[in-house]
Amino acid sequence: MGLAQAQAEDIAQETFLRAWTSLVSYKPELAQFSTWLFTIARNLALNELSRASVKHAVADREISNNDMSGAELRPEASCPQLQPPEQLALAQQQRQLQAALRQLPLPDRSIIALAYIQELDMTAIARIENCSPGAIKTRLHRARQRLRELLEKHYVE
Repeated sequence: MGLAQAQAEDIAQETFLRAWTSLVSYKPELAQFSTWLFTIARNLALNELSRASVKHAVADREISNNDMSGAELRPEASCPQLQPPEQLALAQQQRQLQAALRQLPLPDRSIIALAYIQELDMTAIARIENCSPGAIKTRLHRARQRLRELLEKHYVE
């Protein structure tokens, strides 16, 4: 079991524990149970992301200080048909995207994750974020714009 899977299982376990202990505070007239439960999980995951981003920032500085010595790139695991130069370019793009995502504020990362990783529609995201679908569309547009600017800034440098 990998570290990410173990973290996800810990978050899931903590989600159900908190839901159980807070069940008296659940109000069905405000949200569906699944939305309430997902909100608990989202908040725990955001807390974990926040802690992880600090760890990643320290690790990124250590790697850059060591000129990537000892760091292994394994993009061939995800795209075995690519040639080595393309694998290297893909690995660099993935690192740049992850770095840019870590620079986004947590609310922006959250909305991008809900839309593109969880593949939720605007209405579901609006319920989780406790706002209107129109507000979600605006926030998602702005988050994508910020991400684009961070990536473009990196390519200019």
